[in-house]
Amino acid sequence: MKCETCAKGEATVAYTHIVDDTKKTLFLCGVCAEEKNIETAAPPEDKTKDVPVLVKEVKEELTNLAGAEDAGSASCPACGMAYDEFKKAGRLGCTECYAAFAPQLERLLKRIHGAERHRGKGPIEARSESPPEPPSIDEAVTTDTNILDQLRDELAKAVSAEAFEEAAQLRDRIRALEGGR
Repeated sequence: MKCETCAKGEATVAYTHIVDDTKKTLFLCGVCAEEKNIETAAPPEDKTKDVPVLVKEVKEELTNLAGAEDAGSASCPACGMAYDEFKKAGRLGCTECYAAFAPQLERLLKRIHGAERHRGKGPIEARSESPPEPPSIDEAVTTDTNILDQLRDELAKAVSAEAFEEAAQLRDRIRALEGGR
Protein backbone atom coordinates (compact mmCIF):
# COMPACT_ATOMS: atom_id res chain seq x y z
CA MET A 1 0.00 0.00 0.00
CA LYS A 2 1.31 3.45 -0.92
CA CYS A 3 1.60 6.37 1.48
CA GLU A 4 -1.58 8.47 1.46
CA THR A 5 0.37 11.72 1.81
CA CYS A 6 3.15 11.50 -0.75
CA ALA A 7 1.93 8.46 -2.76
CA LYS A 8 5.60 7.51 -3.33
CA GLY A 9 6.82 5.44 -0.41
CA GLU A 10 5.42 2.21 0.96
CA ALA A 11 3.04 2.83 3.89
CA THR A 12 4.47 1.37 7.09
CA VAL A 13 2.59 3.41 9.70
CA ALA A 14 -1.15 3.42 10.34
CA TYR A 15 -1.98 6.68 12.12
CA THR A 16 -5.49 6.83 13.59
CA HIS A 17 -6.92 10.01 15.07
CA ILE A 18 -10.37 10.88 16.33
CA VAL A 19 -11.89 14.34 15.90
CA ASP A 20 -15.47 15.07 16.99
CA ASP A 21 -16.33 11.37 17.29
CA THR A 22 -15.08 10.75 13.74
CA LYS A 23 -12.32 8.19 13.37
CA LYS A 24 -9.85 8.61 10.52
CA THR A 25 -6.88 6.40 9.68
CA LEU A 26 -3.96 7.55 7.54
CA PHE A 27 -1.45 5.12 6.10
CA LEU A 28 1.93 6.84 5.91
CA CYS A 29 5.46 6.03 4.89
CA GLY A 30 8.23 6.46 7.47
CA VAL A 31 9.35 9.80 6.01
CA CYS A 32 5.87 11.37 6.08
CA ALA A 33 5.24 10.02 9.58
CA GLU A 34 8.49 11.62 10.73
CA GLU A 35 7.53 14.93 9.07
CA LYS A 36 4.20 14.91 10.96
CA ASN A 37 6.05 14.11 14.24
CA ILE A 38 4.31 10.77 14.59
CA GLU A 39 6.33 8.47 16.79
CA THR A 40 6.84 4.97 15.51
CA ALA A 41 8.13 1.98 17.40
CA ALA A 42 11.77 1.53 16.48
CA PRO A 43 12.53 -1.98 15.25
CA PRO A 44 15.02 -3.87 17.40
CA GLU A 45 18.58 -3.52 16.15
CA ASP A 46 19.32 -7.24 16.31
CA LYS A 47 16.24 -9.42 16.06
CA THR A 48 18.21 -12.66 16.37
CA LYS A 49 19.55 -11.57 19.75
CA ASP A 50 16.12 -11.96 21.40
CA VAL A 51 15.20 -15.29 19.79
CA PRO A 52 16.89 -17.51 22.43
CA VAL A 53 15.17 -15.57 25.18
CA LEU A 54 11.82 -15.92 23.42
CA VAL A 55 12.36 -19.65 22.87
CA LYS A 56 13.15 -20.08 26.56
CA GLU A 57 9.98 -18.20 27.58
CA VAL A 58 7.84 -20.26 25.21
CA LYS A 59 9.31 -23.50 26.58
CA GLU A 60 8.58 -22.39 30.15
CA GLU A 61 5.01 -21.46 29.23
CA LEU A 62 4.48 -24.81 27.51
CA THR A 63 5.88 -26.61 30.54
CA ASN A 64 3.50 -24.69 32.83
CA LEU A 65 0.65 -25.38 30.45
CA ALA A 66 1.48 -29.08 30.35
CA GLY A 67 1.55 -29.13 34.17
CA ALA A 68 -1.84 -27.49 34.28
CA GLU A 69 -3.22 -29.88 31.68
CA ASP A 70 -1.91 -32.86 33.68
CA ALA A 71 -4.04 -31.57 36.52
CA GLY A 72 -6.89 -31.49 34.00
CA SER A 73 -7.42 -35.16 34.68
CA ALA A 74 -8.02 -34.34 38.36
CA SER A 75 -11.58 -34.23 39.59
CA CYS A 76 -13.51 -32.46 42.33
CA PRO A 77 -13.74 -34.61 45.49
CA ALA A 78 -17.26 -33.35 46.27
CA CYS A 79 -19.12 -33.66 42.97
CA GLY A 80 -16.68 -35.74 40.90
CA MET A 81 -16.51 -33.27 38.00
CA ALA A 82 -13.28 -33.48 36.00
CA TYR A 83 -11.49 -30.35 34.82
CA ASP A 84 -11.97 -31.53 31.23
CA GLU A 85 -15.73 -31.54 31.83
CA PHE A 86 -15.51 -27.97 33.16
CA LYS A 87 -13.62 -26.91 30.03
CA LYS A 88 -16.37 -28.36 27.84
CA ALA A 89 -19.33 -27.11 29.87
CA GLY A 90 -17.90 -23.77 31.00
CA ARG A 91 -19.50 -24.21 34.43
CA LEU A 92 -18.27 -25.69 37.67
CA GLY A 93 -20.21 -28.45 39.36
CA CYS A 94 -20.19 -27.19 42.96
CA THR A 95 -18.50 -24.75 45.33
CA GLU A 96 -15.72 -27.25 46.08
CA CYS A 97 -14.66 -27.16 42.41
CA TYR A 98 -13.12 -23.72 43.00
CA ALA A 99 -10.64 -25.21 45.47
CA ALA A 100 -10.09 -28.41 43.46
CA PHE A 101 -9.26 -26.54 40.25
CA ALA A 102 -7.62 -23.48 41.85
CA PRO A 103 -4.34 -23.56 39.84
CA GLN A 104 -6.15 -23.92 36.52
CA LEU A 105 -8.75 -21.29 37.42
CA GLU A 106 -6.05 -18.81 38.46
CA ARG A 107 -4.33 -19.16 35.09
CA LEU A 108 -7.67 -18.95 33.29
CA LEU A 109 -8.79 -15.81 35.16
CA LYS A 110 -5.41 -14.17 34.65
CA ARG A 111 -5.63 -14.86 30.92
CA ILE A 112 -9.24 -13.64 30.60
CA HIS A 113 -9.33 -10.69 33.02
CA GLY A 114 -5.68 -9.80 33.38
CA ALA A 115 -5.83 -10.42 37.15
CA GLU A 116 -6.63 -13.21 39.58
CA ARG A 117 -8.94 -11.15 41.78
CA HIS A 118 -12.05 -9.13 40.97
CA ARG A 119 -11.64 -5.58 42.18
CA GLY A 120 -15.08 -4.28 41.23
CA LYS A 121 -16.07 -0.87 39.97
CA GLY A 122 -15.92 2.45 41.76
CA PRO A 123 -13.67 3.78 44.48
CA ILE A 124 -12.84 1.40 47.29
CA GLU A 125 -13.98 3.96 49.88
CA ALA A 126 -17.49 4.01 48.42
CA ARG A 127 -17.75 0.21 48.47
CA SER A 128 -16.58 -0.07 52.08
CA GLU A 129 -19.19 2.35 53.44
CA SER A 130 -22.23 0.79 54.99
CA PRO A 131 -25.60 1.72 53.49
CA PRO A 132 -27.37 4.62 55.20
CA GLU A 133 -29.72 3.77 58.01
CA PRO A 134 -33.40 4.08 57.13
CA PRO A 135 -35.14 6.92 58.96
CA SER A 136 -36.93 6.11 62.19
CA ILE A 137 -40.73 6.14 62.25
CA ASP A 138 -40.75 9.53 64.03
CA GLU A 139 -38.41 11.02 61.40
CA ALA A 140 -40.52 9.57 58.58
CA VAL A 141 -43.73 11.03 60.03
CA THR A 142 -42.05 14.44 60.49
CA THR A 143 -40.76 14.31 56.91
CA ASP A 144 -44.21 13.32 55.59
CA THR A 145 -45.79 16.21 57.53
CA ASN A 146 -43.28 18.66 56.05
CA ILE A 147 -43.95 17.32 52.55
CA LEU A 148 -47.72 17.53 53.07
CA ASP A 149 -47.47 21.14 54.27
CA GLN A 150 -45.34 22.00 51.25
CA LEU A 151 -47.76 20.26 48.86
CA ARG A 152 -50.76 22.04 50.42
CA ASP A 153 -49.04 25.41 49.90
CA GLU A 154 -48.31 24.51 46.26
CA LEU A 155 -51.96 23.41 45.85
CA ALA A 156 -53.23 26.74 47.16
CA LYS A 157 -50.93 28.63 44.77
CA ALA A 158 -52.01 26.46 41.83
CA VAL A 159 -55.72 27.05 42.59
CA SER A 160 -55.22 30.81 42.92
CA ALA A 161 -53.31 30.81 39.61
CA GLU A 162 -56.11 28.73 38.06
CA ALA A 163 -53.65 25.95 37.11
CA PHE A 164 -56.27 23.28 37.61
CA GLU A 165 -54.36 20.36 36.07
CA GLU A 166 -51.41 20.98 38.34
CA ALA A 167 -53.80 21.42 41.27
CA ALA A 168 -55.44 18.07 40.51
CA GLN A 169 -52.04 16.34 40.46
CA LEU A 170 -51.05 17.96 43.75
CA ARG A 171 -54.42 16.96 45.29
CA ASP A 172 -53.81 13.33 44.24
CA ARG A 173 -50.31 13.33 45.73
CA ILE A 174 -51.64 14.77 49.01
CA ARG A 175 -54.36 12.11 49.18
CA ALA A 176 -51.83 9.36 48.48
CA LEU A 177 -49.55 10.58 51.26
CA GLU A 178 -52.40 11.01 53.70
CA GLY A 179 -53.66 7.51 52.92
CA GLY A 180 -50.16 6.12 53.54
CA ARG A 181 -50.20 7.15 57.21
